[in-house]
Amino acid sequence: MKIGLLTVGTEILLGDTLNTNLSSLGNILYNSGFTLSTELTVSDDEAEITDGFKYLESRNDVIIICGGLGPTEDDITKEVIAKYLNLELILDNKHVSWMEERWKSRGLIMPDTNIKQALVPDGFKKLINTKGTAPGLHLDANNKNVFILPGPPNEFIPLVRDEVVSFLENTYKDNKKDYKFILFYNQAESHLASEINKFKPKDIDLAYLASKGIIKLRYDKNSISKKDYEQFLNDIKDSFNDDILAFENVEISSILFELLKSNSLTITTVESITGGLIASKLTHNSGISNNFISGDIVYTSLAKSKLLNVDLDTDDWEELSIELCIASLKKYDSNISMSILGEAGPITSSQYPVGKIFIAISNNDKTQVTEHKLNGNRAEIIERASNKAIWELIKFIKSLY
Repeated sequence: MKIGLLTVGTEILLGDTLNTNLSSLGNILYNSGFTLSTELTVSDDEAEITDGFKYLESRNDVIIICGGLGPTEDDITKEVIAKYLNLELILDNKHVSWMEERWKSRGLIMPDTNIKQALVPDGFKKLINTKGTAPGLHLDANNKNVFILPGPPNEFIPLVRDEVVSFLENTYKDNKKDYKFILFYNQAESHLASEINKFKPKDIDLAYLASKGIIKLRYDKNSISKKDYEQFLNDIKDSFNDDILAFENVEISSILFELLKSNSLTITTVESITGGLIASKLTHNSGISNNFISGDIVYTSLAKSKLLNVDLDTDDWEELSIELCIASLKKYDSNISMSILGEAGPITSSQYPVGKIFIAISNNDKTQVTEHKLNGNRAEIIERASNKAIWELIKFIKSLY
C-alpha cells in the first residue's frame, strides 16, 4: 500500500511559505506504522494540479491533497479534482448555514465568496474541520482513496490525525510497519552497513540515518520473522556492543540522564568550544535538576583563570582541560565533572588545528582525558563536539559499574 501527497500552493514554490505539512504528515504516518511514498508540490494552476494528481493516482493507493480549499479565486483544488473525476459539485446548504452562524457569532456577515467552500464533489464524504470553514473531503472508489484537506497546518494536522490515520488503521491494518531503532556512536556509516550486510536477514526493511557522529539504524520488525529478528539483534550485539547507544529512538542526552539517574550521580560541566550546548542538551530532560548541578561556560582565558582561581600558565589544552575538570569537581562537590576545550574554526586562535578537541572527565577516584579531531564547518564541529563529550561521559559512567 502506497500513500502520496499532492501539495497545492504557488506560495510554497515561491518560498513565501514553508511546507511544514509535509514533515508533519510524514511524522504522523510514520508514528502510526505507515509511510509516505511520494510528494509533489504544484502551483495553483488547473493543468499542474491535474497532472500532479494523475501522476500520484497511477502510483499510489491513497492520495492526500493539501491546499486550495479557501474562498478566493485562486483556490481551485476541489473544482479541478471534481472536473478530472467527472463529478458534479453539489452545494451543501447545511454547511452554508453553519458557516453563516460561525461568522455571525463573531459579529460579522459572511462574504458571498465563502459559499464555494460548501461545494462538495458528488460521492465525496465531508470530513468535519473544527478549526476552519473548509471541510475535509474523502472519496473511496475503485480501490483508490482520495482525501482533499485544507492547507493551514492547524486545520490539516487534526484532520490527518482524526480522519486519515483512523481510515488507514481500519482499512490497511495488515500493511502497518513496526519500526525499531538501534543507535550507534563511533561508527562510520559505510563500515557499519558493510558489516551488517554480512548477517542481516534477506528481506529486512532497514535504513541508515547519520547525523553529527550518531547513526540511527531504522528497521521494520514486521518485515522479518520472529526467529530472524532475534538472531539479527544477537548479531548486532555481538558485532557492535561497545558502540551501541540504545535500542530505541532517543536523544543521546537522555541516555546520559538515565545513567546519572539510575546510579544517583551528580554532574557538573565546564564548556569552552561548545558554549553551553552540552548543559542545554542535558536540561532538556525533565527531572535533570536532581543530577545536574551546574554548567560553567569558560570561553575566554579570563573565565578559565577565574574558575581555576589562578593565572593560566599553560598552553597545553590537555593539561588545562584536566585542571578545569578537577576545579569544577571540587567547586561544586559533584560526583562527576567534565570539561571540553577545542577549536571550532573557521580559523584557529591557538596552536591547535580547527576541529581539535580535548575532553576531560573526573570523579574522586579516576581522571581521564581524550583527544579527538572532528570534521565539518563551525556549527557542525560544535554539534559533533557536544555529542562526543556526552558519549565519553556515557562510557566513563558505564566503566564504573
